[in-house]
Amino acid sequence: MSWNITIIGKPENVSTALSAESEKISGQSKIEYDAALPHLQALVKETFGDNTPLVKLEASGHGMATADKQVMRQLSVSIQPIYGNIV
Repeated sequence: MSWNITIIGKPENVSTALSAESEKISGQSKIEYDAALPHLQALVKETFGDNTPLVKLEASGHGMATADKQVMRQLSVSIQPIYGNIV
């Protein structure tokens, strides 16, 4: 299965939204997402600066299980600070 998420916001709000996303998915996608979740949240916390009001997180993952055994996973993540004026 696979999952995909894009979130833009203050780092602490992005972390909260990542947790909330876990409640919206199920099955194999939830297993994969929940395994990546603490790592995604840790990476968001490492993307900061004095003038970084927002971050943009884009992440997607794909995996496969056979008879309840996880046999393959891949993950792509991009986290960028967003500078500029919020209007």
